[in-house]
Amino acid sequence: MARYEGAGGWVEVGPATLTVCRTDRRPEPLAPRVLPLGALSGVEVKDATRLRRGRLHLWFGGRVLVPVGSDEDPNTIGFTYGQREAFRTLYDYLWSVVRTNEAQDVDVAAAYEAAADPLVAWLAGRERARKEAEEERAAAEDAARRDRAARLARDIGPRAAARQDIMAAGLASATGERCRSALKALPGLLLGDEQVFVVAECSLGDGGTGSTGTVVLTQLRLLFVRSGFSRDEVSALYLREVRTVASRQKVTRGSMQVETLQGVVVEFNGLRTEDLARLDEALRLAVGSPGRTAPAPPAGVPAASEDVLGQIARLGELHAAGVITTAEFEQKKKQLLDRL
Repeated sequence: MARYEGAGGWVEVGPATLTVCRTDRRPEPLAPRVLPLGALSGVEVKDATRLRRGRLHLWFGGRVLVPVGSDEDPNTIGFTYGQREAFRTLYDYLWSVVRTNEAQDVDVAAAYEAAADPLVAWLAGRERARKEAEEERAAAEDAARRDRAARLARDIGPRAAARQDIMAAGLASATGERCRSALKALPGLLLGDEQVFVVAECSLGDGGTGSTGTVVLTQLRLLFVRSGFSRDEVSALYLREVRTVASRQKVTRGSMQVETLQGVVVEFNGLRTEDLARLDEALRLAVGSPGRTAPAPPAGVPAASEDVLGQIARLGELHAAGVITTAEFEQKKKQLLDRL
């Protein structure tokens, strides 16, 4: 018998058998496998260089049980540059065996099945272990989701927990647990059939220096809820007032800038990456295509005084909530009054 030692395995050739062993399989070693030469259906060699190992690939029974040439393949034996001549000789011999089996019409599949290769049972056992591990992981993840939902429902109270939209938004948010005070207050803040799409913890103001609270997106409004000791402070921006939406993504956090039809820019900072992506997509869908701008009124047609007064009132709300400064409020108010 001739034995060919490779790098991480060896092959031994007998009169009628071929023994293959991978010794570098960790942590799943496989014992040497003795197979008949009549089961050999293919062989391939990739020569070694001074910088890269060579590989000898074997096929048995016309079957490919694992990806050929992969580190998982027990039928692949590596060899070094110094072993290349020996493995080239082995390849030449095994190739002659393959051609002989083909010329004599040997039933390599039957020969391989009769050999009861331990690899088949080993792979089946490994697949069972993989499926069991996946089922255990899925069960653990499901239990974790149920536990998180139960904790959130307990934290936000029965009234908010009864709202499927509030629970779904809180569970989908990367910062939902930190928004529990705002989530608890939402049933009393929403209008009619208003539905919650996205909630996220963030800060309101330029450069993230503003107060920390919760941004809430519904089909009607963009809310910012800041929980206080005695009451919740709420700022509201109707989506029909949104002119443009822009986002800036950083490594783990980002920001979103929303410009209103009055030219006021509201900035939400410190948004977690997942929350920012969800909020950006949902808001753009709610207000229309990205970069949408309101149509300009026809030249020479003044805006209705009621509309101007309504815009001033909304500016007053933004000023009272701290979204815009006094100087910005006075400047915008003057611009609106000039249109009357």
